[in-house]
Amino acid sequence: MKHLLKTALIALTVLLAAGQSAMAQGGNNPMTQPLPVDKDVRIGKLPNGLTYYIRHNEYPKGQADFYIAQKVGSALEEENQRGLAHFLEHMCFNGTTNFPDNQLREWLESIGVKFGANLNAYTAVDQTVYNISNVPIARESVQDSCLLILHDWANDLTLAPEEIDKERGVIHEEWRRSMQGQMRIFERILPDLFPTTKYGRRLPIGIMDVVDHFEPQALRDYYETWYRPDQQAVIVVGDIDVDRIEGKIKEMFTSIEMPADAKPRTYEPVPDHKGTLYGIGSDPEQKHLMGQLMILHDIFPLELRNTPAYFANSYILSMISGMLNNRLSDIASKPDAPFAAADFSYGDYIITKTKDAAGITAVSKDNDIIAPLQAAYREVLRAARGGFTQSEYDRMRDNYLSSFERTYNNRATRESGTFVNEYVNNFVDLEPIPGIETEWALCQQIAASMPLEVINKAMASLITQDNRAIMILSPEKEGFTLPTPSQLEAALSQVDAETIEAFVDNVKTEPLIRKAPVAGKIIKEVQNPTWGTTEWTLSNGAKVIIKSTKFKEDEIQFSAQALGGYADVPAEKAPSILTLPNTLGNMGLGSYNSSDLAKYLAGKIAGVGIDLGAYTRSVSGGTTPKDLPTLMELVYMAFTDVTFDRDEFEAMRKSTAAMLANQTTTPNYVFNEKMLTTLYTSPFQRMLTQADLEAADLDYITSLVHEMTSNAADFTFYFVGNVDLDNLRPLVETYIASIPGNAATARKGIPTYNPALFAKPGSADDTFSTKMATPQTLVAIMEYGTIPFSAKTSQIASIAGQILTNRLIKTVREDMGAVYSIGASGQASRLGLNPVMMSTSFPMKPEMKQEVLDFIHGQFKAMESDVTAEELNPIKEYMAKSFTEAKERNSTWLSALSGYGIDGIDTFNGNIEVLNSITVNDIMDFMKNLNAQGNYRTITLDPAL
Repeated sequence: MKHLLKTALIALTVLLAAGQSAMAQGGNNPMTQPLPVDKDVRIGKLPNGLTYYIRHNEYPKGQADFYIAQKVGSALEEENQRGLAHFLEHMCFNGTTNFPDNQLREWLESIGVKFGANLNAYTAVDQTVYNISNVPIARESVQDSCLLILHDWANDLTLAPEEIDKERGVIHEEWRRSMQGQMRIFERILPDLFPTTKYGRRLPIGIMDVVDHFEPQALRDYYETWYRPDQQAVIVVGDIDVDRIEGKIKEMFTSIEMPADAKPRTYEPVPDHKGTLYGIGSDPEQKHLMGQLMILHDIFPLELRNTPAYFANSYILSMISGMLNNRLSDIASKPDAPFAAADFSYGDYIITKTKDAAGITAVSKDNDIIAPLQAAYREVLRAARGGFTQSEYDRMRDNYLSSFERTYNNRATRESGTFVNEYVNNFVDLEPIPGIETEWALCQQIAASMPLEVINKAMASLITQDNRAIMILSPEKEGFTLPTPSQLEAALSQVDAETIEAFVDNVKTEPLIRKAPVAGKIIKEVQNPTWGTTEWTLSNGAKVIIKSTKFKEDEIQFSAQALGGYADVPAEKAPSILTLPNTLGNMGLGSYNSSDLAKYLAGKIAGVGIDLGAYTRSVSGGTTPKDLPTLMELVYMAFTDVTFDRDEFEAMRKSTAAMLANQTTTPNYVFNEKMLTTLYTSPFQRMLTQADLEAADLDYITSLVHEMTSNAADFTFYFVGNVDLDNLRPLVETYIASIPGNAATARKGIPTYNPALFAKPGSADDTFSTKMATPQTLVAIMEYGTIPFSAKTSQIASIAGQILTNRLIKTVREDMGAVYSIGASGQASRLGLNPVMMSTSFPMKPEMKQEVLDFIHGQFKAMESDVTAEELNPIKEYMAKSFTEAKERNSTWLSALSGYGIDGIDTFNGNIEVLNSITVNDIMDFMKNLNAQGNYRTITLDPAL
């Protein structure tokens, strides 16, 4: 208990509040008793120290995930090893004893496991994790081979010098890609925020001087020092025989020897400090002026993590963060808000797991960060001094419980990856894994017994005057001077000295629907055996299509779709259309603005949004069976009473303008702007500007949204999920059949194609340049044309993009070392003249630009006559697996049904049969057709000299 008092952990409040009765009677504190481990996971440890987790899970059926987690990261590097932890992660894909060269990736892709999507890894400061996910495991030999890969990653890497030299270029390009404005500042100021520990100089990417020049033996030494059984866990979750997998793990991994003279694995503590640390920096490519005050706290004791106290602590922090962020969001929605955005968080102190921090972040609207940071701090102090209100707490608790309940209700179809992540966190961070049943029971118990008084005491304990750190990230702007530490200290001290009034929670209590709907009727019902759907025609001309599934017990997805989009809007209204997505984000219903609506929906899982595409318009959302009536109210209101709060609109306009102010000269913004203006003539196909925000007309936007939803007969309403038709029927008649609609005036037929919305015909190479702090060349190559849309065309385009991706990875990334990440996509669109596009876009090493461009241009031509079965078959395996997985998801059915509703072309039913029919000749003919149309654009942005 002295330790808890000394470190001022929030857990102390929980322990005293929840355990005082038992302690007074001399018993054990129930809040600190160990929790059970989920009975459905088998955990073991081999004699050499290697840990394993195994769980049978049939979602998705016939597949399994294979992971190896290591308590190893960049924090373990010495100064002359900076970057080796991350480099070693890359080398795991470049040759092992049992899978030399590229055989590992080639074999996995041959069974439908795709590099990047299913085969990947990441390196952090204190952990490195490798995954082989969604593996089809019908054959036991596949399971054994995946375990063998994990074994080789653990102990049998080749680390061939020639492969190391090839990978140096790839790592260098990853560094180049990551070194944008914020990361450059971060790298410079991190030592100031960790003045006495290695964390300030241990970002995983490392330093390029080490990456470019280390000897291969140095990497092997690091590997042999830290990749060892006591720091490793093998995790297998999926449709497997647990006993068999356990036997194979013991057979394969027991022989790995634990080094006799193993170097101790320690975690460097972050010591307490007096006063405030400052990390202040600027960069010409930093997008926003932002500041963060961090108040450091000791982490929750590791020895108490597997206890109810830890869950109670997490609950308290969740309540505090949620309620504070609601307050900050409400302030940001006002036109005179002192910041563009603000946020409160609690978690790791920047990159370390040995210290926590309460973080208060503010983003400026102009050239001043002191006033925004003061304003955000003032709100945190308001909560610390005056507490939260009971109504705020009730809403946040209700949201917490409803979200957790949904997870619990969907427990039978939790995907394997969810369990894997839990077990990785248990191994690396000692996160508890009692199982969802225990967690849900504990969640309800804590929420029911935790009084507001405890939450408020915990909030007050977060604010201290020592152990602080302030981080300022600023653009480099003419006439702007960075704040000094003394200015920042004085600014926060000024807020400390203020008398801050208690918060008043204003809550609307009037009904959401201002005038009760007059119910209509379902006038026709038919069954569609192909889709397994029920289709209703309503008295107002609308159509409703229902697909009842059991994929998720507590999920219903919804969409209403109609033809007609912004292609019909006059060009002079482009500023309003470009601003529309931001405006719709603050949509209100009736007398409720977006903030009021969030309060109204507390404890309910239901929401709707409106979208306007080029040729379609939609209203979409989701809910649970319990909250379906609420969703239907929202749907009715979205069609009959959408409103926009002018104050919220003005606040959005100002905050978005502030966000844009410093972006327009950054390389990525310049590149995207050039790409759009080079490709298109339409005023709708360009980047949003500050001028657009100024010209946007809220009255026009409001009338446009009302016009979009004015005729229910234009729309087909789709419901997919755990839908009971008997429950849905009266709700549809009340809330959808009542929407004004007229079948006689409904929009019919495919929209007229607007040439301005399609890329310009012809071919051209366009090169631009701009100033860059870290030189790189940004490239976009696009080839496009018109090919009649069909299920087969759609799949052929996708396959062509994947074949090109594999060629680019092999040559441009691996052989040339000119890029870190590269890929291509092939897409076929349903509407208009059915445009088809093949494209690739990537940053790269400027010196190799022409060589890379020549290779890619050559591949577009080569694919007319040179596509092999060896290239095609692994992609077909992956797509077949993906199609099978997708058919168990409500979102896939919703997308497929709504797509079919546009033009009557079914790309879903029979898609595997279509896939099986595709040959290399189909791909080559597709490329011949596309190339022959002569529409080609190469756009490059070079660093200015």
